[in-house]
Amino acid sequence: MIHNILFILLLITFSASAEELPVEYFFKNYEFSQVSLSPDGKHLAAIAPVGESRNLVVIDRSTMKPLAVTSLTKRDVRSYQWASNSRLLFTVEEDGNESLALNAVNIDGSKPRALAKAAKGIQLVPRVTRMVDRLKEDDRHVIVSSNERRAQFPDLYRMDIFNGRKKRLTSNPGDIVGWGMDWDHKIRVAMRQVVAKDKSDTATELLYRKTEDSPWKVLATSRLGEEGTGYAGFTPDNKSLYIVSAVGRDRMASYKLDPDTGKKELVFSHDKVDVGGPSFSPKDHRALAIGYITDKPQIHYLDKKFGDIQKALDKALPDTVNRITSITEDEKTAVVVASSDKMPGTYYLLETEPKLKLTFLVHVAEHIKSEDMVDVKPITYKARDGLLIHGYLTLPKGATGKRVPLIVHPHGGPYGPRDTWGWNPEIQFLANRGYAVLQMNFRGSGGYGHKFQVGAWKQWGLQMQDDISDAVKWAIDEGIADPQRVCIYGASYGGYATMAGLTMTPDLYKCGINYVGVVDLDMLEEWDTKKSHDPSGALATWFHKAIGNPDDPKDRERMQKTSPINLLSKLDDPLFIVHGRRDPRVEIKQAEELMDRLDDLGKPYIKLIKKKEGHGFRREENRLELYKMMDTFLKKHL
Repeated sequence: MIHNILFILLLITFSASAEELPVEYFFKNYEFSQVSLSPDGKHLAAIAPVGESRNLVVIDRSTMKPLAVTSLTKRDVRSYQWASNSRLLFTVEEDGNESLALNAVNIDGSKPRALAKAAKGIQLVPRVTRMVDRLKEDDRHVIVSSNERRAQFPDLYRMDIFNGRKKRLTSNPGDIVGWGMDWDHKIRVAMRQVVAKDKSDTATELLYRKTEDSPWKVLATSRLGEEGTGYAGFTPDNKSLYIVSAVGRDRMASYKLDPDTGKKELVFSHDKVDVGGPSFSPKDHRALAIGYITDKPQIHYLDKKFGDIQKALDKALPDTVNRITSITEDEKTAVVVASSDKMPGTYYLLETEPKLKLTFLVHVAEHIKSEDMVDVKPITYKARDGLLIHGYLTLPKGATGKRVPLIVHPHGGPYGPRDTWGWNPEIQFLANRGYAVLQMNFRGSGGYGHKFQVGAWKQWGLQMQDDISDAVKWAIDEGIADPQRVCIYGASYGGYATMAGLTMTPDLYKCGINYVGVVDLDMLEEWDTKKSHDPSGALATWFHKAIGNPDDPKDRERMQKTSPINLLSKLDDPLFIVHGRRDPRVEIKQAEELMDRLDDLGKPYIKLIKKKEGHGFRREENRLELYKMMDTFLKKHL
């Protein structure tokens, strides 16, 4: 309570004296997230701040009184699932290493139990045990996937959610990267990884069997670098499969596949972007909808009932993206979250019978007001080779008709992830400070088809970086950006792009912020291959095809030339380095080597290194420190 009062007073002080909102406004822990209904609809659960940590809260719908059922003080609840109507499973991270402990607790807070421990070390592929199937007829057991034996190859178990004991349902032979079950909980689908004997190539096979006693057969084979096929679920009768595939069409589409005949039926596709597999009804397992992203998140309904519900939601809440995130087993009640680029979200309870009724539940962050935020606008520009690139431009208030300082913000990944339209506290924070923010889905980003992504292989520091540079030039040519006040800030691959921008095109930028970024491609290759604990060699094969192979003379020369660590003599701009010592993806040695080289060259920088953080800061106090330092850094140099 005292914390909340102080925060309100801080807001009043800032409102009275300046347009700037405090860092806490954007980055304090949200009040509620991941709100969902129990299968019977009698209770709600959510993750919410209790004390200094994010804990699991349960709300009895008959009283609407919240009860904290966990009491963590030094770690946060990361996620949770309903194991039954009366018991929840939840995960807790081990200080930034992305290995998750699995725990259980009753809805009244009783019978807490640790079911699976988090691994202590730092590994590229973290150890995780997670529920993959709830057994409706059995309130004591669930089916879990666990990679505790082999990091890349999970096994399936039947786990007792009261004592953690588990019985292995299938033993991974050492090449299965994913399993699929039908609606009767029978294991009938597998994704098998095949690696050439000389490690020069890999493929993924979609396997199927008619019963658990039948032999496996291959339905589809996807070689590395070719259009792929993935499993998305079973039809209600367990006879056919839903798959997603880009074979013969470049962009992922959704199909229904008869595994006996091999006949495919197109369910949904889009001519510009990839689409995903369907979501399913918890009542009768029929396919409900398929999501995809154009400039904004979209949804295509396969089911008329829920399609009509969506139309009613969008009419009632016209200024937000409205999504059903949780449905009861009888389909009579659902949770809806409404969000936009200017608000993190509001949760509503939707009753579908006898008629539609929408009732407010909670705000994700009640203190955030949309009128204080600014629009995130989709944009396009052409790269120097003519390729059309999509992105987003956010302008600060009052920026119309004049050049403003610009933050160039490339996303991480790089292959697969993409930026999208929606709430992003970083973007709104930077805009509140008077900066325009430019995000771009450079080649290699996900969602735009196979060629767009694979065409960026081995283009770190080359065409991928050109796409970012061309975005800056576009913003300058359009009269948006002040060419003397441009800073680049990114995390992970975005951190690499930051360092590449500062060293390869130093005239474009005045400063840079490298957040958990890569600077040495040789070091990244060693971490992703030799230290990945992958006996199959598949990760090494992927890395050598997508990024480069140091044993190949041409690749080695290119990797040396495009590693920012080798170009630091060209760095003259102010630099802020941020990293977590328990980062399992980009090891802390990347930041340490960077700082050592800068020290040797006598080049200044500031840093923020946190001992118990990983690939991004999760603890509230560390996030607040980071963005306060960022605020000061940008004000000084832009």
